Amino acid sequence: MIAVMHRTAAVLAAASDVAARLGIMFVATVLFVQVVLRFGFNTGLPWPEEASRYVMIWVAMLAGSLVVRDEQLIAVDFFDKHWPRRLIGYRNALFRLLLTAMLGVLFWYGLDQAMFSAFRTTAALEISWFWPYLAVPAGAALMLLNMLLLAVRDLTALPVERPVLVHDMEPLG
Repeated sequence: MIAVMHRTAAVLAAASDVAARLGIMFVATVLFVQVVLRFGFNTGLPWPEEASRYVMIWVAMLAGSLVVRDEQLIAVDFFDKHWPRRLIGYRNALFRLLLTAMLGVLFWYGLDQAMFSAFRTTAALEISWFWPYLAVPAGAALMLLNMLLLAVRDLTALPVERPVLVHDMEPLG
């Protein structure tokens, strides 16, 4: 079961990575074209600002799931070298489970908001507000999956001696 979840998470992470990169390229290209049109030809398109805003929301939520997966969230770990590895694993699992609960709330309310706004349309693109709002529950679900997998790993992993890093060393003299 866990192996299937790991494979699923890996596939979803690869898709999120590609989608986020394409989203950033789309935003850069569209905004560049808009600037050239506006300042070079004294005209402009009505939709690039709105489209780039919504695509950037999707990029942020997809990239957030990658940050969670790669454990790149900010952490206060200056006491970790004084604690037993097993205790650190339990602490991390507790924090991850609390974050999972928060992400579950974010998913639930984000989906509720997306469903509520499904029949309204955006000003310039004239698409349903459902699609921009869907970024929040989609990103929360991806983050939730990765956070659960990390919590399970922290609860089941055997303590491992971590290598001594340069910033862990005491100064000489």
